[in-house]
Amino acid sequence: MSTIMPTMRLDISKQLARLMRERRLSQSALSRATGVPQPTINRILSEVTREPRRDSVVRIANFFGVTPESLYGPPLKKPADSVSVEELYERIQSLSDNDRATLFAKVAEKLT
Repeated sequence: MSTIMPTMRLDISKQLARLMRERRLSQSALSRATGVPQPTINRILSEVTREPRRDSVVRIANFFGVTPESLYGPPLKKPADSVSVEELYERIQSLSDNDRATLFAKVAEKLT
């Protein structure tokens, strides 16, 4: 997370708490939905973990439909049509093998 300014790192706990509150999500529900371990989510919310792993941040951001960077600053929704190929590749890479296989099966189904 070296591209994030150090003064912004504390905001992830506030942004995540806000997003979870808006969706009425528990830590366990968010963990199940994203594959990010519940203890990791708890450490982010309690500011014990100030620099979560990039893949965890990406999974959480993808779930909420926001950019990973917005978790550290003002909440910004990302327009659906502005996703680059590189970003899409990163998102697919961050999925578990099972989720990736499910995604590819759905894509193949839609294309045939």
